[in-house]
Amino acid sequence: MAERRFEQLLRAPYEARAAAVWAFAALWMLICAILVHAPAGTLLASAGLAIAMAVWRLVSAQRMLTYKLALSGKEVVVMDTDALKKAMPKFGDNLWLGWGYRWEPRHTQRAYEIMKRDLDEVYAPYWWLKMMGKTKDPRTAKGLPWVHGLDMKEAAILLPIESLKGHCAIIATTGAIKTRLAGLIIFQLALRGDCVIVIDPKGDRELREICRQAAILSGNPERFLMLHPAFASQSCRLDLVKNWDQVSQVASRITMVLGSQETDNFKEFCWMAVHRITNGMKYIGRRVSLYNLKTSMESRASVEKLTEQVLTKFFKEDCPELLESIEKEMNAANSAGGKRPVNKNTVETNSPELSAMIKVFQSKVPETQEESTVAGLPAKPEEIRGLVAILEANKEWFGKMIVSITPLLTKLTTDDLRSLLSPDYEDIHDVRPIMDGKRLVQGKHIFYMGTDTLADESVGKAMSTMALAELSSVAAEIYNHGVGSKDDGSQPRRVHVVVDEWRDAACEPMIQQANKGRGAGFFIWAMGQTFSDLVDKFGGNTARARTFIGNMNNLIVGATQDPDTMDLIIDKLGETSIIVKSQSSGMGSKTEDVGLEFSANQSESVSEKTVEIFPRGLLPQIQDLHYVGFFNRGELIKGRIPVVVQSKLATPPAPNN
Repeated sequence: MAERRFEQLLRAPYEARAAAVWAFAALWMLICAILVHAPAGTLLASAGLAIAMAVWRLVSAQRMLTYKLALSGKEVVVMDTDALKKAMPKFGDNLWLGWGYRWEPRHTQRAYEIMKRDLDEVYAPYWWLKMMGKTKDPRTAKGLPWVHGLDMKEAAILLPIESLKGHCAIIATTGAIKTRLAGLIIFQLALRGDCVIVIDPKGDRELREICRQAAILSGNPERFLMLHPAFASQSCRLDLVKNWDQVSQVASRITMVLGSQETDNFKEFCWMAVHRITNGMKYIGRRVSLYNLKTSMESRASVEKLTEQVLTKFFKEDCPELLESIEKEMNAANSAGGKRPVNKNTVETNSPELSAMIKVFQSKVPETQEESTVAGLPAKPEEIRGLVAILEANKEWFGKMIVSITPLLTKLTTDDLRSLLSPDYEDIHDVRPIMDGKRLVQGKHIFYMGTDTLADESVGKAMSTMALAELSSVAAEIYNHGVGSKDDGSQPRRVHVVVDEWRDAACEPMIQQANKGRGAGFFIWAMGQTFSDLVDKFGGNTARARTFIGNMNNLIVGATQDPDTMDLIIDKLGETSIIVKSQSSGMGSKTEDVGLEFSANQSESVSEKTVEIFPRGLLPQIQDLHYVGFFNRGELIKGRIPVVVQSKLATPPAPNN
């Protein structure tokens, strides 16, 4: 095993002093060779040797001076989008994440050595830094500039696109890096022609404009679409229950929004009610939308109306043989003054015709296929069974059980949200485009959805959950059948879902996409401030939150101060060992031995110590626009990103090597 080297890069540059002395000696010998009558050959040879020693010592000193200069940090780079677009061909099939270096154990060693010193010992004098071109004093900087300067060289950080299929979590405190990093990523993805879907609970104007400018930069401004409740006239309309293969998916999507707020019994009943009503709407050919679901189940009378339409179609089109029986039932009820004897097979409704149809349906329509063959009548359709079962339930019980789902549907269909989330396909006066998850993917759109959670938290969370559920359905369809009839799988399919503020947007559909969306070409970029926010979103279930983070194979961390978040990051990054050098000395006096009254000893030892590979104490002190990245399940990167702007404010300088 090779012996590890113990570096002392923060000591005074003694080599520079030695170089100056050797240079002076060389100059002195040259002067003597010229002015003094002495052997010129010997003096010139000695001067040459002195010059060589001066150069050797100067090279050794340069490494330490370069290190001192690197510790002062880097200036913020402002890059315009045109410069980014021109640089794209150089990146190949990689995503560019700024500049940086791979963090190795030697950087850990240097970090721990610096952390034992005062800043005045770490940074060079400001007058010298200013002379070397530094405009700011690192002692007054926000964060610790020396963290990025632990390596004297940096290069472009290129992350293979394929590695992103493992998804990526971005954790940083407010104002540290998230929005700027999202801009850098979105611009590149747009230029590659990928579909980008941004869900922003805050409704950040800057992030929305980044998406708009990304579409313009790609050469196709029409790719940009937005949906924001506060800007309904500028928004597209989004059908959140358009894509489904099975009726059960609609019910699952709606009840997902209930989250952990309701008990399992309530959620199961809501699922059953939505499933049965969706089945009935499908039977009569009514378009399934949030608004139609709300109007069909907001009261028992609404369910009765839908059931009557379904039964009317069944008896007229599928079972006309029993129309006469329905007529007889109605006549019998009229003869009794509208009051029929109540028994266990009687369903009370507000419509005599509906009551008659239900009685005939229950008593004369065959239950099974075998009975249907014998009677020559169709068997009871499942779509109608479910609706009749709802009406058979106690009225008060139905009202109590449905009370949790109707407010949700009402919130999603009130005011401007009705036309935004339940678009009317037949309204020719509304020229706003109608989109759904599948059309967004097929058109490779850059879609921004601001849920305006600050204005209405419950509606905002419901919108983001429904949108992610729609995308999960699209992912499942792509996984099974591809994007379209012409999709043979020969071209890479990439759909990037960028979720800002997971405290508001994290939900079951998001977990499903993280678990299973990779095969459909879905990439999750989940951003949040702390791990505690994620735990809180999952109802305090830490294991569930860790499961979600565990599905993120890539991790980008900016400055963070939350203890739980730091624990999570340090556990994921792992440990390494550093060299610890210790010295001891002692002295004493003795009186019993003549002439040996004084004694002294000194010892030095070098050992290894296991420590965190990235010191925990540095996480809160990472500078803005800087990050620590954990990629490809093992590559630890210390990087920094530029500020990407639309106008040409500056040309990005090449990194100092």
